[in-house]
Amino acid sequence: MHQQNPAGSQRPRPGAEDQALVARVRSGDALAWRTLYERYAQPVFRFVSAFGVPPDEREDAAQDVFVAVYRGLKQFRGEAQLSTWIYRIAARHASHLGRRRRMRSFLSLLPWHDVEPEPQPDPAEKASELRLLDSLLSKLSPKKRMVLVLFEIEGLGVNEIASVMGCPPNTVWSRLRHARAELVKAARRIER
Repeated sequence: MHQQNPAGSQRPRPGAEDQALVARVRSGDALAWRTLYERYAQPVFRFVSAFGVPPDEREDAAQDVFVAVYRGLKQFRGEAQLSTWIYRIAARHASHLGRRRRMRSFLSLLPWHDVEPEPQPDPAEKASELRLLDSLLSKLSPKKRMVLVLFEIEGLGVNEIASVMGCPPNTVWSRLRHARAELVKAARRIER
């Protein structure tokens, strides 16, 4: 049942506002692009943060996601919600950054490769709650971390997460249950 607004017209269906926004961006409307960016910038930044992108790379990572979004809007078919599509791009980008960091780390272990050491985080930042959350989330596998972040932090529903991750909803529920249990276990170890 649709809710009525005071003027008596029906509220737009979910995603209709995003579809109109995408159409305006495609037509070259710079204000529409700014609106889209402002609507999704914070969720994308939180997502890449929670997905394990280091603090000094987060802003660049979020910007890279929006470059990919802008470039890909012409191919966006609207079969999924815009937010789902953007989270998919962010997840691919965060995964790519993780693979690149692991490769750099591996290469730095080789005797012939001279790599500058990673800068140490600020001790004050280390004490913050966000740092603790980052630390706990980093102990989860990427798939479990993604499900937990999308469900608990970004507030997506199970079906939308299943669409983002390309798996059945039951798999999402299973990963979410395991992620929560592992997070609790990791938190208890830190308390000791």
